[in-house]
Amino acid sequence: MERKNELLLRVYLIFFAFVLFSGLIITKVVKTTLLDGDKWRSQGQKNIKWVEVAGERGNIYDAKGNLLATSLPYFDIKIDLLTSTDANFNTHIDGLSEKLAKHFGKTQSEWKATLTQERRKGKLGKSSSARYYPLMNKVTKDELDLLMTFPLFNLGKYKGGLLYERKTRRERPFRELAQRTIGEDRRNADKVGLERTYDKILSGGAEQRLMRRLPGDIWLPVYDPSVMIEERGSDIVTTLDMHIQDVAHNELEKVLAKNKAQKGVAIVMEVETGAIKALVNLRSSSVGGYQEEYNDGIGSLSEPGSTFKLMSAVALMDRGAVDLDTEVSMFGGKKQFYKDVMYDSEQHGISTGTFQEAFKISSNVGIAYATYQHYGKNIDGWKSFYSDLNKLGVMDESGIEIFGEPAPKFKNPSKRKKNDPLNWSGTTVPWMSHGYELEMTPLQVLNFYNAVANNGKMMKPYLVTEVMGESGEKTVFKPKVLRSQIAKPATILKAQDLLQAVAESGTARKLKVEGLTFAGKTGTTKLRYWENDGSNYNASFVGYFPAKQPKYSVIVVVYEPEGHDYYGAKVAGPVFKGIMQRLTSYQNVIAPESEKREVAFAKVNKGYKPDLKRVLEFIGMKYNDEGEGKWAQMSGKNGELELSSVEQDKKRLPDVRGKGLRDALFILEEAGVSVEVDGYGKVYRQTVVSPDGSKKKRVKIYLK
Repeated sequence: MERKNELLLRVYLIFFAFVLFSGLIITKVVKTTLLDGDKWRSQGQKNIKWVEVAGERGNIYDAKGNLLATSLPYFDIKIDLLTSTDANFNTHIDGLSEKLAKHFGKTQSEWKATLTQERRKGKLGKSSSARYYPLMNKVTKDELDLLMTFPLFNLGKYKGGLLYERKTRRERPFRELAQRTIGEDRRNADKVGLERTYDKILSGGAEQRLMRRLPGDIWLPVYDPSVMIEERGSDIVTTLDMHIQDVAHNELEKVLAKNKAQKGVAIVMEVETGAIKALVNLRSSSVGGYQEEYNDGIGSLSEPGSTFKLMSAVALMDRGAVDLDTEVSMFGGKKQFYKDVMYDSEQHGISTGTFQEAFKISSNVGIAYATYQHYGKNIDGWKSFYSDLNKLGVMDESGIEIFGEPAPKFKNPSKRKKNDPLNWSGTTVPWMSHGYELEMTPLQVLNFYNAVANNGKMMKPYLVTEVMGESGEKTVFKPKVLRSQIAKPATILKAQDLLQAVAESGTARKLKVEGLTFAGKTGTTKLRYWENDGSNYNASFVGYFPAKQPKYSVIVVVYEPEGHDYYGAKVAGPVFKGIMQRLTSYQNVIAPESEKREVAFAKVNKGYKPDLKRVLEFIGMKYNDEGEGKWAQMSGKNGELELSSVEQDKKRLPDVRGKGLRDALFILEEAGVSVEVDGYGKVYRQTVVSPDGSKKKRVKIYLK
């Protein structure tokens, strides 16, 4: 009986002990969750968090398949130096150090000493960050795969200690070319360009990743992350042609630097479709040179100046107010309208001439007076001028995909307010007729000229032709017509005649190139024209080529060039001319058969064929490769360029005078000759050096 009571007592004691212990646990849980819950939750949030990690962003391509923007994954690598046992670490440290030295620089002994020392610090607790040693940052996927094969690391995360975090960076292979048009994918700032417009399409699928905070304020995934997130964004194909972009960029940059201009724009558009083939925006940079900092071609309004005369002329001709041969007064180049005096760029002394002649010499007075006579004398005429311009589409936005295009600014005679400086006045018609008291972007001006080149059909400018999903599905964007006919067909033909006259014998006559035809209009805009203080100017040229069956329309605006050359023909015109020349040779199909010229190719000295081909392809020159050897010479035959083979005669000493060092060395060494070199540049002299008992000939070449 006593034995039984003793056992029951022990059971009760154990039971009460468990009850007491459980009560303590429950009390602690209640205190932790209810009383101290907020404290511990906030503490936990400091050490663990969910982070959204974006998937791989889609690529952006140009019209020829060149990669314009792509996302490249990279990895930040750290090592948990205390997770491996002493046995594993000591066994593999030599092999690991050897591999790291072989592939990532430094010596084997340096790697071993660093890792051993950091492991010792971590064990002693002398450095909170020593345990998670930052091995290297921004390694590629291939480099990560290689690291995973190294001794120790190949034991896995918990035995080898290799930790990594996946990140991505956006790269543009063409660097600054079309930088503002392609845009930027920025985490802590607004996206710009196509990256912004097509952000949702380009963005890949995102995943939630649980991150933990390690000593040293290091954040790493709690679980092993996938090296690549599977769902990626769609790709987009643009209308841009990077060869044309490069041509326009170089031609514009050259002129900006020469004239020390503040900034410049050059846009190349395909006439038939409205596809933008090049869009260049360059601004003077504080660090020197010119950079793409803002998309002025799409986003900056300014007074267009004389390039707007075409819009006024089309409005007048379409209403029947003037014809090409209508006599207009030019008053010698000076005319007073109310209290303001208008001048032509030069005092030509012509009192009267035809409307076409006034347009051809860009007479401000002639165009303004003709417009004033029909529209400028009363409010009914003002309203008619406003209405006729609006019918042409010049007051509309172009509708380009990129964000930031402002609407053109035009005064409205029907919405006048008392004491409003933007009110329509008696001088508005004559000044608006030649491009003042209104504002448009370069693209909006170009779009009107493109419509004239396209026989009156106004196309919507666009930059993207396709969206391609990861699974292969495609969405195709076709050219869109904004206005099927901006004016009567007869009016458009007359407008084309006006622009051709400017190119043939007017203000743009000096831009002519033998065998090529174009049409266009020069523009010189005086800034703050109401101040007679030697204000700065903007120079512009807008036109298309060839004159018949045009392929491309182009606008060039050079803002505030320094010096005396600020006229459109002298500053912006050369950019147009350079683009026209280089694109004509690049396409080789731009001119109709009636306008094609027979190109005479000069026979040149032979050269290394890959170098010759690389140069020809860079300038866009088509050629036939007829030979098979390493060396070739260029020759013209029936207007076509041919590369024919050249074999070296090893029985005779080659003559390398006039050649560069690389070609000279290659030719002589192919002939079995050893070479001494003196100077740099091109070879101007060669001599045979005594062989000094050697059977191999030696030649010394002199360069300058």
